[in-house]
Amino acid sequence: MSIFATLLMIATASEASESDVVTFGLAISIVAPDGAPVRDDAWIDEQIRVANALYESAGVRFRWTLQKPLAKTRADVRTRDDRDAFASLTDDDVIDVFLVRSLEDVDEPGRMRKGVCWTSSPGKKRYIVLSAEAPSGVLAHELGHFFGNPHSPVPDNVMSYTRTGAPAFFDPLQLARIRSFAKRFLATKRLFDLGPARRRP
Repeated sequence: MSIFATLLMIATASEASESDVVTFGLAISIVAPDGAPVRDDAWIDEQIRVANALYESAGVRFRWTLQKPLAKTRADVRTRDDRDAFASLTDDDVIDVFLVRSLEDVDEPGRMRKGVCWTSSPGKKRYIVLSAEAPSGVLAHELGHFFGNPHSPVPDNVMSYTRTGAPAFFDPLQLARIRSFAKRFLATKRLFDLGPARRRP
């Protein structure tokens, strides 16, 4: 086989796999309690970069498509009512992420959390709340819940709380679940595929 034919096969395979990737939009609402956002764009971009690297094997990607301000009265999330209050601020067709200054555990008051995937009551709206103190892999973890995965006892699994310093990973069952939920979101029009990013000429 000629070098040209080999390169053509590689290019065709790359295009095929690119066409299999589904891109979902993220709407990110950021609180600015002291006049400045609790985190800057670079911090958010890193959360998304880490998530995209981990979800690549599932054929899923995320893109920041909408940014909204969040009232400073929502800076510190302590109760179930605080979490439920975000439901009225959600948008259709995207995954809503609310970035706050602090996030308290509703079952263990006083214990702080880095993030949560929350389903509101009433209304059954589903969205993510991130603390400004969240390490770079927390969005990926909460998106894992959004796509149906429970916690894992396996160290360094994306859905585990235990880290040894080894690279984080999804197991094959988790990846299959993400693919299944992605198909369901598309079929029900809960989310839409944004397609590949457009490049400027």
